[in-house]
Amino acid sequence: MQPPFYDSSVEAELQSRRGLASLSYRLDQSPGAPRPSGQPYISVIIPSLNGRVQALVEALISQSLPPDLIQVVVNVSPNGKARNQGVRACLEAPAPRFIQDEPAHTSGDRPLVLVFIDDDAIPTSPHLLQALVQPLLEDESIGVTGCARVLPEYASPFQKRVAAEIPRTVNEIPSQPLETNPPMQGYGHSLITTTCCAMRYETYRAVRGFSETLQSGVDTDFFYRVRQLGLRFVMVPHVAVTHPAPASLKELWRKFQWYGYGYAQETIRRPQQRMGLRLPKRWQRWAFLLAATVWLLPNIFILYSLGYPRLELGFRPLKAYSTYAVAWGYVRGWQAEQKD
Repeated sequence: MQPPFYDSSVEAELQSRRGLASLSYRLDQSPGAPRPSGQPYISVIIPSLNGRVQALVEALISQSLPPDLIQVVVNVSPNGKARNQGVRACLEAPAPRFIQDEPAHTSGDRPLVLVFIDDDAIPTSPHLLQALVQPLLEDESIGVTGCARVLPEYASPFQKRVAAEIPRTVNEIPSQPLETNPPMQGYGHSLITTTCCAMRYETYRAVRGFSETLQSGVDTDFFYRVRQLGLRFVMVPHVAVTHPAPASLKELWRKFQWYGYGYAQETIRRPQQRMGLRLPKRWQRWAFLLAATVWLLPNIFILYSLGYPRLELGFRPLKAYSTYAVAWGYVRGWQAEQKD
């Protein structure tokens, strides 16, 4: 079954503008009570390679706390560049003046909150934006909020198997706020991703936005810099977005090799974090691939990786396959950075 995207003149316009510009939706007539001075100005940024965003836009407009602006950025990559372009477009859009330097309680202004959401992520609750934004207004120690990811109803048996075998494909929806900070040393992640997250504009600006050179891993790189400020990451309870898992072996390989490439770029750029093996020499990269190939078959039955350094027995062929794809991407990333 295909995902529930809808044809519309807006979607057709987006697809016709691939690579040319972003498109803004001003929601001055959106449902809900008008927001007075001091209430947040919510800008949603949606990076999209194909412009198919109608289902997501409709879900956002129907939120109990709807956004003031939806900025769709079409066919721009890497995705860090797309997100930064979306923020710049939000700042340039005609809008009530929002706070950039002053405290959030300044009279006559509205704090700007940025929400990043992927074009294939659909809110499961009409209260998603309210849940993401409110903690940022109440607690200045929180830098980023995010929500759980679940499979859509149309997920195929293959996608369900991917979610069952590969950690972090989906998350349990927490019943209480869950603090999930990225590590400052070694390999690891926050449970929050840029699939759907929110932050104050001053947080985004303090770390100078997303990297525009990383091919993937822009969220972990960005979150590392936010965590350096001492800010916390909180997964909000009771809400989620649906997000599809890879639908085929080919798509799974492509996605996880892409992850591996970005992982190598991050390892090279942040050596102080010691997040992965360093492979500057050609023989080191070949040795790493040989080890990954030897490990492929045992890894089907033994779960172990840098992200989950514990031994568990089971039958996880797709997890082993994805780990092998990461290894190839990791080597490609190192090779691209070397001149040996």
